[in-house]
Amino acid sequence: MNTKLKNVILLLCVVIFALTGCTSSNSETAQESHLDRVIKSKKLRVAVLPDNPPWSVMKADGSFAGYDIDIANKLAEALGVEVEFVPTEGANRLPLVQTDKVDVVIACFSPTNERAKSINFTEPYAVSGSLPLYRKDNPLKSWEDLKEKKVSVARGSTNDTILTKYFPKTEVVRFDTISDAFMALKSGKVDALLEQNQMVYEMARKNPELEALNAEPFKPSLVAMAVKRGDHDWLNYLNSFIRNFNASGDNAELYKKWFGTEMPKIVNY
Repeated sequence: MNTKLKNVILLLCVVIFALTGCTSSNSETAQESHLDRVIKSKKLRVAVLPDNPPWSVMKADGSFAGYDIDIANKLAEALGVEVEFVPTEGANRLPLVQTDKVDVVIACFSPTNERAKSINFTEPYAVSGSLPLYRKDNPLKSWEDLKEKKVSVARGSTNDTILTKYFPKTEVVRFDTISDAFMALKSGKVDALLEQNQMVYEMARKNPELEALNAEPFKPSLVAMAVKRGDHDWLNYLNSFIRNFNASGDNAELYKKWFGTEMPKIVNY
């Protein structure tokens, strides 16, 4: 065997050894799945919106209630762990997942294509559309009436995107929280509020001076849980939970409890 061939063989051996070593190192340092972390720590950290009834709301005593809250409790029960609710604003849902501050977001989160570039979404567990809420002394008769109006939204929400994209002549007034956007309507700083239809109906029911637009919700969208990208074990578990939760009828029961209507067929099977 000549010297040149020996050198080639030696180089190949060095490359193979280096690649094998790298593969072993990467396997050993692979990040632990949130599924394993949750089970080991006996704690499930869930990001929720504190001001989004009937989806979720923080009560005066610091406890939480709502549709998303019940689902989070069901998930924790299935895992055999305690749940820790982490209140957040709509715009912070995505960074909370990316920075590992929570294990999952259950906060009326629509899995848009743009958001899915940064985080992973589960299969849907609900559907929500958008409706304007207005004061009866300053009524709206149709979606067209939003033109040239001041409409408040939670910053970074699906409703923010809808107004920006489909209602360019509307003046969008953005707030960090849904509560602030709602108070802007109550105080007359804006002409309307755009929010999820279920929440708008609830606000109108509790505030006699307010009314929901009598129209079909705009572009109903799916609602899903959100997790950090790449954690396939955790994502697979959550998808299994949602499939079983839907198929058992438990989800439909909770949906009717909180919203007073039947679960949309798109997720009711």
